[in-house]
Amino acid sequence: MSEFPPVPAENRGRNGIAGETSDSFLQAAMLDAVSEALSAAFLVYDRNDQLLFASRAVRTLVPAPARFFEPGTRLRDFLAAAYDNGWRDQGEGAAQNRDEWLSRQISAHWKERSEHQLCDDAKRWTRYSKRRLPSGYGICIITDITEQKKREDQWRADLERVQLTEEILDNLAHPVFVQDRSLQLVAVNKVFCAALAVGADNALGGSLNTIFDTDIAAPLSNISRHVLDTGMSASVTLNMRLYGDPSRPILTHVQRVGKPGRYFVVASFGEVGSMATATDTDNGLAVVGAGQPSPVSDIKLDQRLRGRKALLVTSDREFEAAALQTLEILGLDSCCVRNDDELDAFLNVALSVGVSIDLAIVDVQMDVRCLELIQAVDVDYVALDGYQLSTDLAFTVLDRLTALQAPPAPVDDWEITTEEVVEPALSSVFPALVLVAEDNEINQIVFAQILEGLGYAYRIAATGEEVVRLWQELAPAIILMDVTLPDINGFDAARRIRELEHATLIPTPIIGVLTQAFERDRDACYSSGMNDVILKPLSPDIVDAALTRLAPSIGKAASHA
Repeated sequence: MSEFPPVPAENRGRNGIAGETSDSFLQAAMLDAVSEALSAAFLVYDRNDQLLFASRAVRTLVPAPARFFEPGTRLRDFLAAAYDNGWRDQGEGAAQNRDEWLSRQISAHWKERSEHQLCDDAKRWTRYSKRRLPSGYGICIITDITEQKKREDQWRADLERVQLTEEILDNLAHPVFVQDRSLQLVAVNKVFCAALAVGADNALGGSLNTIFDTDIAAPLSNISRHVLDTGMSASVTLNMRLYGDPSRPILTHVQRVGKPGRYFVVASFGEVGSMATATDTDNGLAVVGAGQPSPVSDIKLDQRLRGRKALLVTSDREFEAAALQTLEILGLDSCCVRNDDELDAFLNVALSVGVSIDLAIVDVQMDVRCLELIQAVDVDYVALDGYQLSTDLAFTVLDRLTALQAPPAPVDDWEITTEEVVEPALSSVFPALVLVAEDNEINQIVFAQILEGLGYAYRIAATGEEVVRLWQELAPAIILMDVTLPDINGFDAARRIRELEHATLIPTPIIGVLTQAFERDRDACYSSGMNDVILKPLSPDIVDAALTRLAPSIGKAASHA
């Protein structure tokens, strides 16, 4: 159908292009059939801009009274009726008034080719493709593209989520890898690639056997398969080498994510510090999975959990039973209180008899006063929902309690000092000193509590100039360097120390302390001469592992410097 023959006005009928003849009915029926087959609406108009044909589908897409769809109607009248009934074509730009809008529409219909999209108030998208044939006849094809637009929006949203997920993974401080249902690697973050000295292209699509030795890959694969099949998260400790360092215990947490038929296994590595491995030398495992024993044979509990005391706060019997079962498997002494009055009484009795509670597990459905009571007695706690018991409880308990050290002996005159006075015998009493550069008073307390609990001698500097001066005077074994310091920042302080080291020829390890894992900040730390980076908020195991890794000969003292 390249052109339409001229049709005398007297022969135009109500239902077709031509008069009420068999040919006209045939042409109208054929165009309606094509319209339905293509899921599109057709308008046909002649060189005088009079409608020759309007398919039935047009009436569902263009709001206008039925009489304006009849053959012989002027195109301007048809468009005006649609405009008066709320049809606004935003694709051609915002028109100031009705006449201007109509002029733009007529002009678009007289272009050889014109195409645009429209979104109406009902959130329905339509595409208008207009063609003007050499003979002067015009065709407008109207297509509902709402579903296509939804798919495009979903595709863009999915792409943004994927990019965001990749960015989050790459900025995590711990190595992370993701496996699909066949246990093939489908995602790894930058820290994982750096820790294992493997490129992402080489890792993706392969199995754990291509990355790890058999004694590591086999138990990791068994744990991953168990988590994938059961949905029960698991934590396991394996002796492995990361960043080229000697083999050490590494805590691996494995969990299942996704929906049925599209499950993935996500595993992350974390430092264990000085935690001893199990005596089973065949697999080197030290920790069980969440809620149930691990499928790997002969897995043994970390003996440091034995005798630890956990307090459960919930009024939900199912929550209580599930949590107590997990705590029992982990080897903790545990009990439960069911409301804030019971909790208050229990804490008072525990305080009076000298019982120390290592961790409180609080049901998020409990009253907020429960958290206030726990915070008032300075007990470490974690708040969980019922569905998190099978996925997070065991890992959280292991992460919190294996990092705990024996509390230091109380000292009546304990304080944090940032004064510039140096005791003359300091270097001889504490030859292995941790120098901390931190200007925030709250963070100074955090550093002091962590280092005090770990038994390290330390000194705190509040400015960049002070940390350089104390480095010269005290010759510390290692420096924890916050990068946001007054006068000169941590980067410049590190550079100045490296310049001064040329005279001493004794390099001091420097660990940058960042609040966020931006790649530019990491690069700035390394380019300024720092040896490693750790992230806030800090925990004892992260600090201890970093100090042990970079200053293995550092000693521990009974109090701070």
